[in-house]
Amino acid sequence: MSRAYFDENPHLRLSRSKTLAIVACLPFLALFARLFWIQIIQGAKHLELSNKNRVVIETIPASRGTIYDRNGVVLARNRPSFAVTLLPYTVPKEYDLRGKLLKIMDHEGIPLFDTLELDKLLEQTIYRKTKIHRLKEDISIDYVSVIREHLSELPGIDVVNEPRREYPLGPICNHMLGYLGAIPEDEADSMKLLGYQPGDLIGKAGIEQKYQDILRGQDGIRYIEKTVSGRRLGVVQDMPEQRPERGKNLYLTIDAELQKIAAEAFPDTIRGAVVAIDPRNGEVLAMVSKPTFDPNIFSLEPKKRAKEWAKVALDPARPLTNRAVNGVYPPGSTFKLVSGLAFVDHGSMKSTQYMARPCGGFYRIGNRIARCWYSSGHGYTDLADAIKVSCNVYFYQGGLLVGDKVINDYSTRYGLGVKTGIDLPHEKAGWQSGEEAYNERFKKKKGWRWTPGLVLDLAIGQQQVFTPIQLAVMVGALGNERYRYIPYLLKEIRGGEGSVEKQFNGKDSIPLNSRHESILQVKEGMRRVVMEGGGTGHSSKVPGIIVGGKTGSAENPHGKQTHGLFVAVAPLDKPIIAIAVVAENAGHGGTVAAPIAGTMLRYYFENNPEGKRAVQESLKRNPQLTPPIKKIAPVNKDTSVIAKDSLNIKKDTL
Repeated sequence: MSRAYFDENPHLRLSRSKTLAIVACLPFLALFARLFWIQIIQGAKHLELSNKNRVVIETIPASRGTIYDRNGVVLARNRPSFAVTLLPYTVPKEYDLRGKLLKIMDHEGIPLFDTLELDKLLEQTIYRKTKIHRLKEDISIDYVSVIREHLSELPGIDVVNEPRREYPLGPICNHMLGYLGAIPEDEADSMKLLGYQPGDLIGKAGIEQKYQDILRGQDGIRYIEKTVSGRRLGVVQDMPEQRPERGKNLYLTIDAELQKIAAEAFPDTIRGAVVAIDPRNGEVLAMVSKPTFDPNIFSLEPKKRAKEWAKVALDPARPLTNRAVNGVYPPGSTFKLVSGLAFVDHGSMKSTQYMARPCGGFYRIGNRIARCWYSSGHGYTDLADAIKVSCNVYFYQGGLLVGDKVINDYSTRYGLGVKTGIDLPHEKAGWQSGEEAYNERFKKKKGWRWTPGLVLDLAIGQQQVFTPIQLAVMVGALGNERYRYIPYLLKEIRGGEGSVEKQFNGKDSIPLNSRHESILQVKEGMRRVVMEGGGTGHSSKVPGIIVGGKTGSAENPHGKQTHGLFVAVAPLDKPIIAIAVVAENAGHGGTVAAPIAGTMLRYYFENNPEGKRAVQESLKRNPQLTPPIKKIAPVNKDTSVIAKDSLNIKKDTL
């Protein structure tokens, strides 16, 4: 109807105004009625409660969300637990509460409290009489029954139900999952603004910390009637209650079975890490860091927890460190995959060309003699063979040919020396060397300046430091050939009834911008490392597929032996898994690191459904599995040699 119609009908306008006024008054009438009911009708009852007893607001803790692997295997869950609490000011002065507590025993006659332990606990309550103190945590159901039967004789004592976090796989997944810990006292005030209470448990590392807000849920409240002595009488029925909202469940990209295999394959006596990712989307399939510890220690009662925590915190091997994302290591010869790609993709040379000088076991530059690991020398090699035999002299000359800036450009493209963006806290970026970075880092050290000769060390992976997750991303990108994917762990967020609320599909990627032909020649070298005789990665072979890899041994200033490294991708012609292994102070990568990757690969392709399908497809593509693989066709060798003067290095600049 038009506005004019209402202007001409004052009665209708008045009727509408009255209706709106009534609707606006209804909420106030409902509120007034509720107040009248509580304060007038039931006023005497509530007055009696306040005089004789005490009505307190009790927090109902929300159940923390469960964490699963990609197949629904439980990685972190809650279990029921009971604790004995004390509200000191409700205990009569002359009452012998200590004596009563010492008499509490289970059905086998074992006392709940130790005398010295109880005395120490009660002493701590003297100066905080209005605070609820936990006297004993995680007690058995026997003790719960005894205490509840005698609550009338135990003023101030209560038994509360509080969930405990449990990690069924123990130390196998702890660095990735993290653990829970109480809010520190110095953070209590700031955490209150976020809805936390003193003593609440929050994620302290890993997934538990990263997704704390999703896992925590929302606590509820209810009104509890207690006697003046602190004895609980029950819930006040006519007072409003807010039910807790359970935290969301998380499904991770991790394959729990592959995670177990990786943890078992990596010796407990060696420090280091292993990471497996899907190169097609960045999903992290396994992540193990050694040494490790059992995160279930944080659910022990305080005395045992403190003892176990001290062992972990004071261990010089630093078991709390997640070496997969926080450990930095020189990549050693695994970096030759990237530097070799830089040589041929940048256009400075052909992949089948030989360097200016054959490998005679060393390379002289100015007054420096840089040696190859093989003292007899490898002679002339092209890129693929240089990768296979890991000829240092080939890469020395390539480094001088392209320079540090070009090498670092390719290093960044493939995810090295920069944070990967994985959804874990405290990831380290590592460090790329080169003239600018080197001079900045060592500017306070007299005489420490970059010289062109240092590019030799850069080209063979002895100047820079990277994390194992970066190495896995790098080799996965080479396998993918087109993109570098951001690695991630969270696959799905689900509600309490299993409904999927959000999915993560790994769409975050960075184009590699490398020529297909260049990458194929690097992959051919990787194939020879594993599949041909004389290759150092033969222990990672898998029946039915072609594996590509690269071993490495990185100089270690803090130990006698080198760090052993190995990176691999499989199937090389259509990869679905990429692995990086770093073993500290373990010697050559082919001796320790490659067998670990081989164990994981063989399990994955023999037991995982997708791995089994990949084997069948691989056999169709390569029925004989005779090298070279069909995708990487043999190329007529260009036996020309790069002119010696093309390096154009003056001795006085070295």
